[in-house]
Amino acid sequence: MRCNSRFLVALWGAVLLPLILAPPANASKEGGLSLYTVILDSPGLDGSGPVHVEMQRSDEGIDKLMISAFGRSETAPPELLRSIKRKAWINGVQLSWVKSFVSARRGSINVVLTEGGSWGAIVVAIIVFSTDGKFA
Repeated sequence: MRCNSRFLVALWGAVLLPLILAPPANASKEGGLSLYTVILDSPGLDGSGPVHVEMQRSDEGIDKLMISAFGRSETAPPELLRSIKRKAWINGVQLSWVKSFVSARRGSINVVLTEGGSWGAIVVAIIVFSTDGKFA
């Protein structure tokens, strides 16, 4: 079978010409901005009363976490804060109220710490503050 040299030249031109003439592609890079001081206030839900959260962190991890809810104000124990993996950055915080179906007077405030960007988020830790003022 005989190969047509004009066809080969045209084929190579069709492949290489767009690569040579195409402008270089530009990509974006997204960086997460770390939160070092967080203060959150919520009117609360269903008997939690007002919810107030304060968090201080550094490059070594969370230094202080204080939660006020259910008429109590408590600081998270250092061992709980140490148990949360040290992350290079935490840039998201979410509050939620979980009501117990077992007892109408039981429930918890959950503080969800995340890291992520416009592509999504990864949960770093969920800190639970219960109606009896205990952390988990």
